[in-house]
Amino acid sequence: MSAAKAGVLWQLGLGLFTALLTAQTIVFAVSADPETVWPSFLDLVEETGLVLWLTAGTFSVLLPAAADITGRGGVLADLSLGLVVAQLILGIDSLQALLRVLAGEGRQLFLARLASEDLRRAARSGRPVQVDRAHALAGYLGAVETAIDSADVAALGQRMTEVARQARDDEHAEVARWRLALLTYLIERVGRAVLYHDLTGDAARVALPHLIDGALHSSYRLTELTGTGAAPEDHVSDLEAAVTLGQVCRVIGWLQQAAHERLQERPDDVSARQVISSVAKGRLRIVQFVDPDPPGFYRQAEDPWPYGLSDPAAVLVWLWSMCEFGGSWVGSGLYVLAEVITGEKFYGNYWNDDCIFTEIERRIGADGSRPHRTEDGRAAEVVAACGGLQTVALELCATVIAGLRNARYTPPAGFEQDPTFSTDRRYLRSQITMFATYDCLPDPDSALDWLSTALSQFPTRRSLWRTVDTAVSAAGHPGTLDLHGPDARPAATTLAALCCLQMHRPDDAREFVDRLPEPLVAGALQLARFSLTTDGPAEPVMLTWSPRTADRLGDRPARRQELLGIVEAILR
Repeated sequence: MSAAKAGVLWQLGLGLFTALLTAQTIVFAVSADPETVWPSFLDLVEETGLVLWLTAGTFSVLLPAAADITGRGGVLADLSLGLVVAQLILGIDSLQALLRVLAGEGRQLFLARLASEDLRRAARSGRPVQVDRAHALAGYLGAVETAIDSADVAALGQRMTEVARQARDDEHAEVARWRLALLTYLIERVGRAVLYHDLTGDAARVALPHLIDGALHSSYRLTELTGTGAAPEDHVSDLEAAVTLGQVCRVIGWLQQAAHERLQERPDDVSARQVISSVAKGRLRIVQFVDPDPPGFYRQAEDPWPYGLSDPAAVLVWLWSMCEFGGSWVGSGLYVLAEVITGEKFYGNYWNDDCIFTEIERRIGADGSRPHRTEDGRAAEVVAACGGLQTVALELCATVIAGLRNARYTPPAGFEQDPTFSTDRRYLRSQITMFATYDCLPDPDSALDWLSTALSQFPTRRSLWRTVDTAVSAAGHPGTLDLHGPDARPAATTLAALCCLQMHRPDDAREFVDRLPEPLVAGALQLARFSLTTDGPAEPVMLTWSPRTADRLGDRPARRQELLGIVEAILR
């Protein structure tokens, strides 16, 4: 190209560059939010390729201008023509990208990819997984907090969708771990904001179902990445995913109980009702997906967990978390346990005192060593690690009792038929008898031996709590709610042993209570008054015990008689 044409070329390049730059500026001015913390301006620049276009546009003006000024054509002018064409193509592409990421479906996809990229950067920092301290997630979490502070329900719902949307697309296990931890953290954070920080209840309705569904998909993706197709050093079966699903169930149970407490004081509390409605089906969905063969539920092709959980250890870790905070669907969880650990479903009805643990023992033995429908020996290994079926049943029973709400609470209006808030004594009885019908304590001596061992929690002792604690620690990220074993719940642990004896040997139960140390009797009586009866006072369980404070419970014979009377009445 001749030098004479270069003058026209650089004017053409400058005109195109100016037109596109003006268009980009107008779009930014109309659509972009200058106060947003996520995505940042730099994120938008990188996504739209703005720097590359600006560079090409600058040189598409400078080179032909230099050819025009120096009077040299040839290669320099030809190169200038190529740059003008390139900057036009790049400018149009950048403008289209900007239009995509500032509105509609394109923006949702962009932010979902950006959230995944933030998670990948966080994953490169290694373990432990601490969501609230991850610098890579600071922008995203800042956007969540901004939406909460401004009560922007639409923006909060979008943030939740963005992190849950690509849960099945993670390519590395470490990223899936961080996503699961983030989803669990957000479930607790949104629920807490609605209940205690005056965030409108609509936020729970909009955000929580997306987060729970995302946790289901992400947990299954983690199992795919660490399952049989993964590298040997990453193969952890479905135990790690079960830890997080259990944490989600614990958070849901805590939200239900906290909302129920709010409604006792303010029956018209709309936010508490929204929380209850939002998480009402959360636990049920998790139960249905982890169940290998859920009755009356048919999985779709795109659903996670097409075959449910398969590792007995994973089921026990998940079930222990289900029992926390007076959680619903515990009975269904026991049916899942029976099927996974023995290879065959349990067809009895625990409401009629059919004992699931008795049937498990009949099939595989108290130590799990007898093969039934499974031949890999995994059940025997897991049951032995948990200290036997006796320890499993009693520790689960203690966990359920520790989470029972105040028996004097009334169901919120509109929830009278919901079993989660039932005041039917048969429902309360079933929460205990599903474990206490297992005749695993033959006499008071065995009950006292188990109780002393459970409350001591020696490091060398095998127990379900040790299995749960080890699995949670190995998962590499802490839960949003503290974990407590039977040693931190002496009153509930004592009641679990007492209920088991009372169910089968009332005379032995009386002897057991007579031989208990006074602090354990006082603690068990307080908890029984609180959660098992509506008669008399209901004080919180004392954190410390002394003879002076124990006198408030009555004299020694009266305390023991009252405790036995409450337990006998609830199991009758």
